[in-house]
Amino acid sequence: MSKDFTFIITAEQLARGLRPSKRAPRDSRFLVESKGAIGCDGVICAIDELSRLATTEVTDTFPFPQLFVFTNLILVCGRMKIYELVSDSLSLKYTAAAAGSTWTAVDFYNYVYLSNGREAVVRNPDTGVYSISTTLPKGMSICNFNGQVIVGAPDAVVDGASLSMKAGVIELAVSQQGEWS
Repeated sequence: MSKDFTFIITAEQLARGLRPSKRAPRDSRFLVESKGAIGCDGVICAIDELSRLATTEVTDTFPFPQLFVFTNLILVCGRMKIYELVSDSLSLKYTAAAAGSTWTAVDFYNYVYLSNGREAVVRNPDTGVYSISTTLPKGMSICNFNGQVIVGAPDAVVDGASLSMKAGVIELAVSQQGEWS
């Protein structure tokens, strides 16, 4: 005969959250593991279901497309094109004049500063228009350190994101051995 097992977690116990360390003693009234849920506003909530983003507009090979999830917007970048995710579809916002390496970016709400090593691109926070910047440095990496932008390898000339071998025309010779029936 099996009996149902019921265990009630009170709001006070839930508020303690997950144990801070695996070395926390048993019966210390912390939760041990959370699978498929997160703590939100003092309660356990299910994780939102993620849907696949269609990036068929970006036809560049690895390592593209790049995805940047910022405070107020989401960018998808190809080798030379920058798209914004607007109403679940990609909207082309900028096409670079020169291909560079992978994109790196920082955001300050509606203002975005991107670079691919060959161009520095900014997003105007008022109009949402992307344009090349002649005053900001181009760089291989950009980091927001407590509100201060740090640019790595500024104004360094780069070869670009070429992670695949450049090959010419591939020639193939096919021969048959044996009999075909």
